[in-house]
Amino acid sequence: MAKVKNILFDLGGVIITLNKRQALDRFTEIGFPNIEDYLNEFRQEGIFLEYEEGKIGPEEFYKEFRRLAGNENISSEDIDSGWMGFLAGIPGYKFELLKELRKKYKVYLLSNTNPSIMGWAMSKDFSPEGLPLNAFFDKCYLSFEIGHAKPEPEIFHYIIEDSGMIPEETLFLDDGKANVEMGQKLGFQTYQVDQTEDLRKVFVDKGLLD
Repeated sequence: MAKVKNILFDLGGVIITLNKRQALDRFTEIGFPNIEDYLNEFRQEGIFLEYEEGKIGPEEFYKEFRRLAGNENISSEDIDSGWMGFLAGIPGYKFELLKELRKKYKVYLLSNTNPSIMGWAMSKDFSPEGLPLNAFFDKCYLSFEIGHAKPEPEIFHYIIEDSGMIPEETLFLDDGKANVEMGQKLGFQTYQVDQTEDLRKVFVDKGLLD
């Protein structure tokens, strides 16, 4: 096995603890019908997927959300609060872990996400010390900016070409089975994360941290 030079993180379920039930409840409360048909375990469907793949922007997403909900009076803030319902916090040690890893490795992010969540993540509200998400990575790769979402191979091909990373020298951590399987297929070293585990132990066990 090749020596690891790069580490590629997923965001939700790996860095950020997720609470899908809370998000579903919020979207239901503001009147979106059959929300579970659109928000699956690791990948969205319909307008939610189009938003995460950048096929539609925020205003078009809000407009279509209101149409499907049959209520033109739902505020953009309420819709965004549904997305934010996914986010249940970030264990404090992970900020320090990312800083420590960057001393030895190139550290990247690859996330299926959208402008609603990134508006918060790229602000000073992301971390206790007032640093945005991108301060913790060499580069952040976001599905809505790239135009593809995991587990599509195109999003992986994009980051390989853009960063110059060699998959065999890259450890890819994700909580989604299909995403991990695609990573393996493309030659990455992979690890499927359980969001309740301590990631420090993962890196120590792999000999990547002391």
